Amino acid sequence: MSLYPHHRSSSIPIQEKQSFNLLRWFALLSFLSVGLISAVSAFLLSRFLTNNMLKRDAVVTMEFVQTIAQAENTRGYFETDDPGKTKVVFEAFFRQIATMPEVVRANVYNSDGSILWSDDDRFIGHRYTQNPQLKTALSGELAVTSGTSGKPLKPEHVFDRKVPFFAEIYIPIWNVRENKVVGVVEVYKVPLTLFEAIKQGNQLVWLSAGVGGLFLYVSLFWIVRRAARVIRRQQEQLVESETMAAIGEMASAVAHGIRNPLASIRSSAEVALEEAPPFRATAEEIIHETDRIEDWIRELLAYSKPPSGTPAPIRMNDLIQSTLDSLDREMKKKNVKSTLALDASSPLVHADEALLRHVLISLIANALDAMPQGGELVVTSRAEKEVGRVEISIGDTGTGIPKEQIAKVFKPFYTTKPKGMGVGLSLAKRIIERHGGTLRLESEPGAGTTVFLHIPAAR
Repeated sequence: MSLYPHHRSSSIPIQEKQSFNLLRWFALLSFLSVGLISAVSAFLLSRFLTNNMLKRDAVVTMEFVQTIAQAENTRGYFETDDPGKTKVVFEAFFRQIATMPEVVRANVYNSDGSILWSDDDRFIGHRYTQNPQLKTALSGELAVTSGTSGKPLKPEHVFDRKVPFFAEIYIPIWNVRENKVVGVVEVYKVPLTLFEAIKQGNQLVWLSAGVGGLFLYVSLFWIVRRAARVIRRQQEQLVESETMAAIGEMASAVAHGIRNPLASIRSSAEVALEEAPPFRATAEEIIHETDRIEDWIRELLAYSKPPSGTPAPIRMNDLIQSTLDSLDREMKKKNVKSTLALDASSPLVHADEALLRHVLISLIANALDAMPQGGELVVTSRAEKEVGRVEISIGDTGTGIPKEQIAKVFKPFYTTKPKGMGVGLSLAKRIIERHGGTLRLESEPGAGTTVFLHIPAAR
């Protein structure tokens, strides 16, 4: 029987909170917003351009027709009780309007909306009540619209010949003495030059809106992408700082609790080494392992503190040579041969010598650990003057690293070695990046590993 009767063994699934992808949402929403604004702006501008150009052309036609109508006293045709007296004179005038350039039809309406005259006899005598443009003209204002004969909106939009586009102009005819509209002259025009100019203008409007919208979208996307990278980098630095603070506290506690008894163990082993020859091998092993633990503690303490130092010009070839000399005994012990290919110009780098030496020692030690049966260590230096930096490569002929593990080796406390702590590569990368450089690793299982360092050259 369970001591906790209300406790259930079934686990409750925990849903992971997905992080907000700023760049993805901005890319989507900004694309829709900029695209919509550009399309609406282009539509409104093209409509304004079309209407304005059509109206300007219609005003010119209206001024011409009204001027002739006033000069010929055309209003008498609309107001006389016997239109036959003046029919011949004024129909000749209207027919002249119908034969003007670009005009394909002319209709004449009286004040009640009936067609008094048309160049197409089929429409004479008809009255079209569903004609808002005619009502506008009868109220004394110029009315203009456009259309196509392929999609007729009115019965009079049917032409004898194919008309792709036309402008429909309603011109009020005034009785100046009584200040009233006595009729309307309707003119259908096919101003091809005007329509071509409108078409080119609309294309330019849409092209400008598209290019402007694209430029705005790319500019905003670049700014937000850069901001997202800065935010992500700052977030990583914040997490790293918190992690380092926790590691620092842990490292201090571990160092304080282990170093004193570790020193006593080593002292006892040294005494046994001198006074008990039968236990010499055991004492040496104890001393070796205590030294290894001491190195781990020192490395952990070094990792928990931000890399610091005083950068100064350093001759890279000399630092590489001195570092290899200090590890010569270890290399001979592991039967590893070193090959140097150093730049003859002996390039200078701008870095802290102690920190950079620590990086080289850590990387070379990793290379030696990867060749337990011996092999070749290849170290090169090369000045990259065109980019103002120096490249150092450290390669081995060891076991290599599987591809799926390469992305993890720079993470703190991740190691492929059975007795490693997993802070060497991570600390080396931090040090190089604090100096404004980069650290890159290439490896192939069974063919060895090569680490590339790029450090700013000294000026």
